[in-house]
Amino acid sequence: MVSSGYFFTVLLDYLSIIPVAVLCFFPMKNQMLFSVERTLKIMIPIGMVTLFELTWLTCQMQTAPNTMLFPFMILFFFMYHKLLKVHISKTLAIFAEVCVFESLISDFSLLYDSLRNPTSGADVFSVDAASMQFLLTMVLVVLIAHPVKKYGSYLVDHLNLPIVWFTTLSVSFLFFFVAVMIRPIHYETLHTNNVFLAYIVVTSVMFLMMSILTVIFYFTVSGMLRENEIEERNRMLEMQESQYIKQKNYMEMSSAARHDFRQTIRTLENLAREDNLEEIKEYLKEYVDTLPVNDVLSYTPNHAVNALLNYYHEVAEPLGIHQDWQVELPKDTGVSNIDLCNIIGNLLENAIWACRDVEEEKRYIDLSVMMTESNSYLCIVMTNPYGTPVKKENGHYLSTRKNGSGIGLTSIQSTTERYHGVANFTDKEGEFYSDIMLSIG
Repeated sequence: MVSSGYFFTVLLDYLSIIPVAVLCFFPMKNQMLFSVERTLKIMIPIGMVTLFELTWLTCQMQTAPNTMLFPFMILFFFMYHKLLKVHISKTLAIFAEVCVFESLISDFSLLYDSLRNPTSGADVFSVDAASMQFLLTMVLVVLIAHPVKKYGSYLVDHLNLPIVWFTTLSVSFLFFFVAVMIRPIHYETLHTNNVFLAYIVVTSVMFLMMSILTVIFYFTVSGMLRENEIEERNRMLEMQESQYIKQKNYMEMSSAARHDFRQTIRTLENLAREDNLEEIKEYLKEYVDTLPVNDVLSYTPNHAVNALLNYYHEVAEPLGIHQDWQVELPKDTGVSNIDLCNIIGNLLENAIWACRDVEEEKRYIDLSVMMTESNSYLCIVMTNPYGTPVKKENGHYLSTRKNGSGIGLTSIQSTTERYHGVANFTDKEGEFYSDIMLSIG
């Protein structure tokens, strides 16, 4: 028969799971599948039931809480991932790092318990130690809640390279392994020679190192992301500058043509007096041929998108790619021009590259960009042929280029998710279909 005191002690030991679970969601604030209210309605009852069941099983089986905790962590992780709309690499990275910090807090609580109960062991904390662990966890969550929500969510929202997120797991697993393995079975070990002092130093250094590595990771990655954003902006400015120069040349040539138009009228007037119809026809033909031609096509009032489309038009035209582009956008779409151009640019770049492997007479890009009647959604639909067989892994398309990074579609997917939209990519019988919808209402 399990005493109520032992049940309460184990329950208190597990209670730290609650703030740890909350901490996992902070960097995912913009990537939650449901609203905060609905997520809480799902998590609270399931969490409370699971917590009591976990405590009851631990007491019935007379096992250490840590033994039962590992399968619970796996269960929580899958539930956590199902409530988010991010790649599993991000979920794993955040979850693993939170587990590292909680394991180190558990180590600090163990030190406190060893002072209060030197003849006990680490299998089950005392009520004091369990309370200390819960208190330290709450303090940590309160202290880092704001930076984690602000800076952590920035990385989650903008860093879309799974390989980078997976790389962080090696560091987290190493720290977690060391934090668990250095725990003594019996507290007497800590009171032998200088073991207690060494344990404090090692645990403190690990906590400090993990914190520093997290900060370094943020500044390194955020610097790369901002540099990439600046490059995107510069690229857009170069495209717009190119269109501006062409427009400026056209206006200058048109101005010169208007200036000379008076002489043209006089010449035509003299030819008309002579009733010389053939000369008039010949003169008009030569005159029309000398009129300036505006090379800048007007797809949309949105200058950034127009510059982008003109750029890819100039890339596609020499390749003999038939272009059926229908763009019906207002000047202000409600979507960042950087994000909108990133989506359309990646789509067109991939399509143009795919068309290179197709016979010239079969090359085409059908593109439609428009708002819904309610102006609540922006839709982008594109179809293009491809020659090289597509590559897929775990449901995701991979690059078929020799040196291609394969992150174009991933970038589109991530940008779409930030606008609570959907991006679907499919292929069938040599045609690739891209269907994107952004919520802007």
